[in-house]
Amino acid sequence: MNMNSFEGKRILALVREGDYAHAGEEEAIERSFRSIPKNPEQWLLDVGCGRGGSAEYLRRNGWGHVEGIDRDGDSMEYARTTYPEIGFHICDVLDVSRTVTRTFDVIYMLNAFYAFDRRREALAELRKVAKPAAQLVIFDYTVGPKSPAAQAPALMPHAIRLTEIAAMLGEAGWEPGAIEDLSAEYTRWYATFVERIQLKRAEIEKIGSADWYNFVFSMYSGLHGEIASGGLGGAIVHARAT
Repeated sequence: MNMNSFEGKRILALVREGDYAHAGEEEAIERSFRSIPKNPEQWLLDVGCGRGGSAEYLRRNGWGHVEGIDRDGDSMEYARTTYPEIGFHICDVLDVSRTVTRTFDVIYMLNAFYAFDRRREALAELRKVAKPAAQLVIFDYTVGPKSPAAQAPALMPHAIRLTEIAAMLGEAGWEPGAIEDLSAEYTRWYATFVERIQLKRAEIEKIGSADWYNFVFSMYSGLHGEIASGGLGGAIVHARAT
């Protein structure tokens, strides 16, 4: 069982009541993009777009044209059928420059960066499809201030270390910008999310099984506990192509 699988994303969409797999749903999108001007002429790339809900939200609300990449083929087929005005590509982030045919004004990741094993290489690859001075937005988990020895908890081993992200961005061709702490918001979002999981137990079991429900409830209860205790946090990291 894996929340980045087609079944996992389907369950997340059910619980979040929209085609979103990231914390905070539409509130999080608005927070992440409040410094990005809306422009119908600009192009945005959603990296790890899942079922396409975030890409559609940004397109529909005037931020510009959007394309999305995700390596899960079933999720991409769903997104193409559901949101036909967006171009979706079955693609690993490390292959993006060989898959998409344009460059972008804004590149963003909503709870996707943590899932990459080779994050420096991913950032360098995304720089290849960025226009000059393109903006990068990373919305993701962070190693919290109360994590022992600043080590990421086992539930989220690739959470961003804020002491390292600027150097990582710089090495990949990005100029680091502002970092917005969202730890309080993550605590609130995940408390609500765990409550929603319990309320939707029967629907989750129809999609998967009792085992899926137990897996989802255990995972997100654990995440909420780590966040509430300060072992994990959340942030928006901004950067610009150099």
